[in-house]
Amino acid sequence: MQNTVTPQAQMATPATSVALVQPAQTPVSSGQSQGVVLNDTPTAAQAVQGSQATASALEQLVAEREIWEQTAFRTSNEQLYALLQRCYGLYKAMEGGSAQAAALRSGLKDYINLKGLNAHFNKSSHTLTKIVKCVFGSDRRRVNAYSIVLRSALARGVGLMDVAEFIRSEGGVEEIRLAKSPNAMTPKQKAAVASTTVVVNSIGVVSSPALSDLLNDAGKIGTNMVLIGTWQSDGSVLVRAVVENEAVLTAALASHYSTIKQAAIAQAQEQKQVDVAAAKQMAIDAAVATASVTA
Repeated sequence: MQNTVTPQAQMATPATSVALVQPAQTPVSSGQSQGVVLNDTPTAAQAVQGSQATASALEQLVAEREIWEQTAFRTSNEQLYALLQRCYGLYKAMEGGSAQAAALRSGLKDYINLKGLNAHFNKSSHTLTKIVKCVFGSDRRRVNAYSIVLRSALARGVGLMDVAEFIRSEGGVEEIRLAKSPNAMTPKQKAAVASTTVVVNSIGVVSSPALSDLLNDAGKIGTNMVLIGTWQSDGSVLVRAVVENEAVLTAALASHYSTIKQAAIAQAQEQKQVDVAAAKQMAIDAAVATASVTA
C-alpha cells in the first residue's frame, strides 16, 4: 500500500542542491597530471560562498525533516530515505580536493560552531555523522542509526542516486542498524544463511492433531516456523505455541546463525591447536631422525 503524502509534505529541492551534488572541479592544465590538486585552499569569496551554501543546504534539510516529522513520520519511510539520500549527497559534494569541496567542509565547521554542536563530536566523528546530527537534532538513537546507514552505504560504494534503494533492499534503517558494522550481515542475511542449515538438520519430529489443525494452507508445507516449547525432565519438549510471524522467524534464524558461527569458530580454534601440535611433533621427529643419521 502506498502512502499518501500531502502537497505540504512533498520535498522541494533547493537551488543549492544541484551545485552540492555536482561540485565544480578545479581546472588542471593539460601539462600536469590529473591526480595533482593545484590549489585546495578556497579564496575568501569561495569560503564565504561555501559557508553560506552549506548552511543553506543544512537549514533546508532541517526544514524538510520537520515537515516529514509533522506529516508522515509514522507512515512514510520513503520521505526519510529521500532525506537521508540528500544528506549523503551533501557529504559526497564535500569529497575531493577542489576549492569548492574545501569551502563546503569549512562551511560545515562554521555551521556546527554556530549551532553549538562541537561538544557532540570528537576527532574521530565521521563527517556523515556530523551532517546527520545537524539535520536530525538531539535524538542520539536516531542520529546513530541514520549515521550507520549512510556510513554503510559509503563503505559499500553506493551511488548517490541509489541510497534510497539501498536502504529498501537491506530491509530498512533498523535492519542496517542492527548489523552495526558497515560490512556486517543484516539479520535477514543471517537468516538466509541459517535457513540452509535448518533444512538439512533434523533433531526430532513433533506431531499432534492440534498441530495438524494449524496446517490450514498447503502452501505452508516445507516452510519454517517457530515452536515455543517447555523442556520436560525426561528431555522431551512440550509444545506450547506455533509462531509464523516473519519478523520472529527472521530473528530466530539470525540467532541460530550466531550459534553455528560461534561453533564454527570454536572448531577452527581446536583444529588450529591440533595443527600446531602436529607441526611440533613433525619438527621433533625430524630432529630425532637427523640426530640418528649424524650419530
